[in-house]
Amino acid sequence: MLRFSFVRAYLLVPAVRLSTPNFRRFIINWLPWKYLHNVRDIIDMMYDTSVEIFELKKKALVAGDEASAEQIGKGKDIMSILS
Repeated sequence: MLRFSFVRAYLLVPAVRLSTPNFRRFIINWLPWKYLHNVRDIIDMMYDTSVEIFELKKKALVAGDEASAEQIGKGKDIMSILS
C-alpha cells in the first residue's frame, strides 16, 4: 500500500500545479480510493450548503426583510457581521 506522504509528494502536488479543476475531479472519480471519494463528497456537500446559505441570505437582504435575514444566520454568520 502506498504511503500518503509518497502520494502527496509525488502525485498530488504536481497534479495541482499542472492541471485544471475539472481534470483533477476526473482523476479523483477515476481512482478506486474510497477515502478520497468520501472527502470529495464531503467537500461537495459543504460547497452546496454554503452556496445555498449565501443565496438565501442574498435574497433576504435584497427583499429588505431584516427579520428573515437575521433568522437565516441568526446574526452569527460572516454576512451579518460585515453588514
